[in-house]
Amino acid sequence: MAKFITLKRKHVAYCGIVLVVIIAGYLGFTFSGISQPSATADMVQPEMKIISIEFDPQIQIRNQVYGEEEYKGIQIMPKTTFKVSALVQNMTEKTINNIPVELTLTSLTDKSKQITKKGEIPSLEPGATAKISFENINALGDAQGKSATEGQHELVLAIKANPDSGLTQNTEARLVFNVDSAVK
Repeated sequence: MAKFITLKRKHVAYCGIVLVVIIAGYLGFTFSGISQPSATADMVQPEMKIISIEFDPQIQIRNQVYGEEEYKGIQIMPKTTFKVSALVQNMTEKTINNIPVELTLTSLTDKSKQITKKGEIPSLEPGATAKISFENINALGDAQGKSATEGQHELVLAIKANPDSGLTQNTEARLVFNVDSAVK
């Protein structure tokens, strides 16, 4: 004798819904992996690397009180005239000549106040380092121990691309600091 198995419609419907959810989840995970590019693919080794930036006199990191408010861990330049030096390294496998380096100092209180100094590294062998200095830089404002904003500056040290020498990438370093001649 034959046996008949009966299924209720609601059980078939529940199984169908579970199956649809499983398929949708699988497709979602599969396609989401394709649409998001890997973050490591975008990282490129720079041709020129700024290893360090030095100030003379040195920038001090300290807690400073302006008015009634204390600012913790701010970078303060204690003089209004200073020197900036940068150590630059050639990260390529070729010698690069005529490397343009540009220093830009901008007052963050008045962005129209800006100083730009240009320099050039004549030649740099593969893996070698060079030091470039910019002297007699005059600050564009001074906090004078009174204002947290009057002495704020942004320094941008940029190595510009130079197709003539084979340098195709721009590299830059930014630093924000306060100039306060009242700090000793």
